[in-house]
Amino acid sequence: MAKRKPAASVASQVTSVDDPNVILFQGPKPLAKPGTVQLHSFGTVIDKIFGRKVEDVKADFDKVSDQLNTILSTAFSKVTAGMKMDEVEIALGFTAEGKLAFIAQAGVEASVKVTFKRA
Repeated sequence: MAKRKPAASVASQVTSVDDPNVILFQGPKPLAKPGTVQLHSFGTVIDKIFGRKVEDVKADFDKVSDQLNTILSTAFSKVTAGMKMDEVEIALGFTAEGKLAFIAQAGVEASVKVTFKRA
């Protein structure tokens, strides 16, 4: 039988606060995938912190940026006569899994606000 590692050492392997290639998020940890093991404790701080690779978070931003480009390129071309669109504010947030997403639920606070002004 394999010797079990203490919870603290397992958590530090999963999320290293000193790793510059990992972005830390605070919130409930994502649920374990089928066939994997998820250790539980009595609610230490490390249990509420998890990380995602910088390149994965960057990929989320790139995806949302491409979507915004598609949406905003012609979205406000039909503005009421005598008016002009000067600014658009988009509210984004991070899901419980740490993925960037458009907010679609009332009462959810934005953790990322992107404001576009006419050039």
